[in-house]
Amino acid sequence: MAKDLNLTDYSPTSVKAGDTSTTFLMQLTVDGNSYDVSQATALSIVIADSNNKTIDSINVTPSTVDTPEDGVIPVPFNADIMDKLTAGSYNVEAHVTDANGINIFPSEGFLSITVNESLGSE
Repeated sequence: MAKDLNLTDYSPTSVKAGDTSTTFLMQLTVDGNSYDVSQATALSIVIADSNNKTIDSINVTPSTVDTPEDGVIPVPFNADIMDKLTAGSYNVEAHVTDANGINIFPSEGFLSITVNESLGSE
């Protein structure tokens, strides 16, 4: 069973340092099929640096997912998160708790998010 985590075609692929208004759209799939999160009791997105040291976790309320059967999770990179990120690449994985236990996406590797430099960042 191959679990994948990808950005949708409608999602940004990067964010500028200091931008607190970007929401990434991350899709969960298992063997190429959307993973239904309608029965999820908890959703979190874990962000780590290039050495895989966890920086923070973004909790997403399952009821805020518009189409849970599509497995697309809106993940806001708000001020709380962006204050902890500088320009560079970050590894991301999703943790979904449901009746099957804790499912971690992707099965191998990580989704990569890039924070680009900004003229206004320190």
